[in-house]
Amino acid sequence: MLPDIERKLLRILYNYSAGRRRMPTMKELEIKTGRSVADIKAGLLALEQDNYIAWDNKSDTRHIMIIEGWDRDQKIVTPPGAANRYYTEY
Repeated sequence: MLPDIERKLLRILYNYSAGRRRMPTMKELEIKTGRSVADIKAGLLALEQDNYIAWDNKSDTRHIMIIEGWDRDQKIVTPPGAANRYYTEY
């Protein structure tokens, strides 16, 4: 299970890349996480070390590539028949 800052950074990176078609800037990461640049860089380096992201050119966050956009240890539980129920009831 990822620590809070790493999980939060991964979700922000994933959502920015999907919604805005770009990676957030360091300033945007500061605003969204409420953490310092040093904490954010440490979190990003930890994500890179755990192979969640690839960050070859560390001069800017726009060079980050997401390998996995979610926590590997997170269990997602869907009740049986929940997906089909939407289509039959609505």
